[in-house]
Amino acid sequence: MTTVPTGPAPLARTRTARTGSGATFARAVVDQLRMHATSPMAVFSTLAMPCVFAFVVHANATKGFSHDTTSDMAVGSAGIGMLDSIIVLVLFSMLGEKQWRTLYAALASPGGLVPVVLGRLTGTALQSLTALPGTLVVLGLLFGVDGGFDWVRWLVGGVLLAFATASMIGLLGCAVLRFPFSAGMTNGLTGLIMALSALIVPQSALPGPVQVLALIVPQSHVMAWIRGAGPERLLVAVALTGFFCALVVLALRRVENAVRRSALPLEA
Repeated sequence: MTTVPTGPAPLARTRTARTGSGATFARAVVDQLRMHATSPMAVFSTLAMPCVFAFVVHANATKGFSHDTTSDMAVGSAGIGMLDSIIVLVLFSMLGEKQWRTLYAALASPGGLVPVVLGRLTGTALQSLTALPGTLVVLGLLFGVDGGFDWVRWLVGGVLLAFATASMIGLLGCAVLRFPFSAGMTNGLTGLIMALSALIVPQSALPGPVQVLALIVPQSHVMAWIRGAGPERLLVAVALTGFFCALVVLALRRVENAVRRSALPLEA
């Protein structure tokens, strides 16, 4: 008869593994911020695209449109910068891990690839938050800030939008790890997610089929809450963010299994 040990030793090993995974996660977050947060080009890319986009929208606004910066316009514009920044940073981060040949060492660690990738995604989400105050300053200088600006929804919605975007783009990171990188891997991705996220226009203004697809994107629920919807939309956004994080973890486990079973070249 085979017995399963249940004494202090297995518990200690489990506790050590969790501690090691937590340390790996924290180190990945710090590495991401250390390598990319102070990059002038990274900051510029986070701020330039949303500010130009918001200027075009304001310049072509119809009569009756508020030309002051509202909370939903501020968060939606920042969301464009977050999306653009996170896609680029995730690509550079995963390609960097391949280039520096750190993936096999991570694979042999207690948590495998999961804490490394989740740490990188958390770091990119934190870094992308510079778009939130950065774009508001620019838009405020250009157009002024609306008197009814909802600062709570701007802050809470903006932070959640960053992490919701990172959770979705995490699937791109898994694809970069699993397959050889191709320059066409991100073609159309920014525009597609931007449309489904309802960053600039309300979800109700989207075409019928697109409205349905937008329901599976956490960003669209964040934007609905910022535009005045009830707290249930915020709860849906949090749940969907967790769902996409779970998908990232499952995808990473599949990559790990493929590496071990088929000798998949992770660092090629």
